[in-house]
Amino acid sequence: MVFRQRGYHATRLEDIAEELGMQKGSLYNYIDSKEELLLAVVTVPAAQLLESLSTLSESDLPASEKIRLVARSHARVVEDYLPYVAVYVQEIAGQDHSPEWRERDRAYVRQLSAIIDEGRQSGLFDSATVPVISSMALIGALNWMTRWYEPGGELSAEEISDRIASGFLAGMLVRGRASASAPRDQG
Repeated sequence: MVFRQRGYHATRLEDIAEELGMQKGSLYNYIDSKEELLLAVVTVPAAQLLESLSTLSESDLPASEKIRLVARSHARVVEDYLPYVAVYVQEIAGQDHSPEWRERDRAYVRQLSAIIDEGRQSGLFDSATVPVISSMALIGALNWMTRWYEPGGELSAEEISDRIASGFLAGMLVRGRASASAPRDQG
């Protein structure tokens, strides 16, 4: 994808037309602007992320399981839409692109923060956990996959997300619970 290779601002409609094997004028039969094309390619994965998170946040699962499933869902979207998610992360996320996209980003952080707060309130997560900071850290780790993840590589997106979630949860779990399941030194 041209946006991913060159960046949104450096990409011209001529570049996109060339990549598609068509004349620039022919593009206007399908889109009105470069920005419209950008939003078209990132809308489906963004909507899928929000929908999945909304469903999980409403479930009766423990917060730790919700976090694992959120990570899997996020990684699955990265895997299925890698070039488009990479463009979203590079060109839209956290960039105050428009009120609509700013609200989508904030809704994702709010819902994930609510799950983390639920775990904190229930005593599962350390009381010192700051939900919004933890949310941003997890989102950042998962979004960073767009920089290095290779489909068909040594680990699947699901395996990677499980490892990210495990490390993330290890930092939030109440220490008494984490150490209670760890083997004790007999020496």
